[in-house]
Amino acid sequence: MKIVRMVFTLLVLSLMISAVSLASDKAKDVTIKGEIVDVKCYLSGMMGGKGPQHEECAVACVKGGLPVGILDEKTGDVYTIVPARGMKGANEALLPYVAKTVTVKGKVIEKGGSRLLLYSSVEAAK
Repeated sequence: MKIVRMVFTLLVLSLMISAVSLASDKAKDVTIKGEIVDVKCYLSGMMGGKGPQHEECAVACVKGGLPVGILDEKTGDVYTIVPARGMKGANEALLPYVAKTVTVKGKVIEKGGSRLLLYSSVEAAK
């Protein structure tokens, strides 16, 4: 019975690794310049949703755990941002950049109308 359970566990883990690998294969490398926004306020237009006038609200929302995104200054597209590695969200790492223009490098995955940016680096825009 223990052998069956171990084989089953290994099979499930193999399938999970394959799924992550396939998702990574479909991802495309990008460099995006834009403003770090809290996704809820930006999409709903709450309190302006972007820019320096919205910084205090955006910081509070990001500290509270709402999703962080980047508003692409060229296209106007919004990407929800998560780290490329690890199991922790991007909120704490991106907090110093909220309502500021940055350059983010990473991979984009699109599915079902959503855009996810798996970021590998972020820096203040020059």
